[in-house]
Amino acid sequence: MNIDCIMEYLSRNLHTAVWVLTPEGRQEKRICLRADLEDRMNEMLLSELLSLAVSEHPVLVSDDASAAYAVVSAGERLLVLGPVLLTFGNACRRRISCVGYHSDALLLLHPCGSADLLRDALLLHNLFHKKNLTMEEAADVNYLDDQIKYTVQEHFVKIVFENQEQGSRHNPYDQEVREVAAIRNGDLEALKQSWAEDYIGKLGVVAKTHLRNNQNLGIILVTLASRAAMEGGVMPEVAYSFSDSYINRIEEAISPEAALSLGRQAEYHYACLVQEIKRERTAPEICRNTNSNISLCKDYIFSHLHSKISVSDIAKELYLNPNYLSDLFRKTEGITISDYIFQEKLKLVKNMLIYSRYSYNEIASYLGFSSQSHLGMRFKKSTGMTLHQYRKTYGRKEFQDDRHRQKKG
Repeated sequence: MNIDCIMEYLSRNLHTAVWVLTPEGRQEKRICLRADLEDRMNEMLLSELLSLAVSEHPVLVSDDASAAYAVVSAGERLLVLGPVLLTFGNACRRRISCVGYHSDALLLLHPCGSADLLRDALLLHNLFHKKNLTMEEAADVNYLDDQIKYTVQEHFVKIVFENQEQGSRHNPYDQEVREVAAIRNGDLEALKQSWAEDYIGKLGVVAKTHLRNNQNLGIILVTLASRAAMEGGVMPEVAYSFSDSYINRIEEAISPEAALSLGRQAEYHYACLVQEIKRERTAPEICRNTNSNISLCKDYIFSHLHSKISVSDIAKELYLNPNYLSDLFRKTEGITISDYIFQEKLKLVKNMLIYSRYSYNEIASYLGFSSQSHLGMRFKKSTGMTLHQYRKTYGRKEFQDDRHRQKKG
C-alpha cells in the first residue's frame, strides 16, 4: 500500500498535516504540503491524542477553540489528521484540555466541517481494517454518547406514562395514511376531507416552545408531502426544491399558526402538482408504462433549464441513442422532448414574471433563449399574452411597479 500517496492526498484535501506516530508517541512521519503550519506537536497534545486512540473506529477530538484532529489506528501505528478548524458548531463528543495552537495560529487552519474530517478519517480506517465501517456507524460513536441514547428512552417512557395518565394520544395513524394517499393521488378533495376529520388525539409535542413546535410540525408535513408527491410522479428535483423553499419559509415564520399553515399549504401545493401530472397523462395515446430513462431525462432537463438543452446532450448523459430516446419519450409522455423542454421553461418564466423583479431580458438570458424577442414571441404564441401583459395581470404589485427595468415583451 502506498501510504505516502494516501497521506499526501488527505493533506491536500484537508489543507493540513497527516502524522504517523508510534504507540510510544514518537513522530515517525509527517506529510504536509503547507509550509506555514507547525511541524511538531507539543507533548501535552501528543499525549492526549494517543490516549484517545481506539482500534474499532476513527476518533474525532477537538479543543475549546474548535481546532480538531482525527485519530486512526493503523496496526502498530497511529495516524492523525489535523489540525483543522471546525465550522458549523463543534459536534465532537470528545474534547481535549490542551490547545495545540496559539490563537493567532488558529487563523491559519483550514475551515472544515466535522463530517468532512470524519469522512477522510474513515477512509484511512477502512484501508487498515478488514471490516469496513459505514459513515453512519462512525458518526454514531463520534457524535452521540450513551447518555443521549439513554435520555431518548427515558423521555419515551415519560411521554407514554403521561399520555396514559391524562387519557391523551396522538392523532390516528390511518388519518395520516389518508392524508398522504390524497397527496400521492393528487386528490384535492380527499386531502381537504382528511384535514376536516374529527378524531380523539393531538399533534405531537416536538419542541419546548409553541413556535418551535409548530415549525417542526410544519417541516414534518412538508417532508411527508414531498415524498408522497414524488411517489405520485413529481420529479425529485422539483419536489426537493419546493421542500427547501417551504422549510426556509417555515423557519422564518414569526407565529406558530403561520408555521403550521405553511405546512398545510405545502401539502396542498404538492397535491396540485401531482394532479397536474395525472391530468397531462390522461391522453389515450400516452403509454402508461413507466421507464427509468424517462425519469432521468426529466431530471436532467429540470437541472439544466437555465441553459440550452439538446436531445443529443441528454442522450449522451444517459448513454442512449438520441433517436431511441426521442421515440421513447414521445411514446411514454405523448410529447416531444423539445416541446417538453419549452413547457418546463414556460412554467419557470411564468413564476419569474409573477414572483420576481427580473427583467424580461434577464429571464430570457437565464433560461437559455437566444434573445428577449425570441422568448416573447414563443411566450405569446403559447399564452396569448405578451410578457408585459402577463406580469401586469398576474404579477405581484411590487414587481409590476418596477417598470424602469422592463421592456414590453
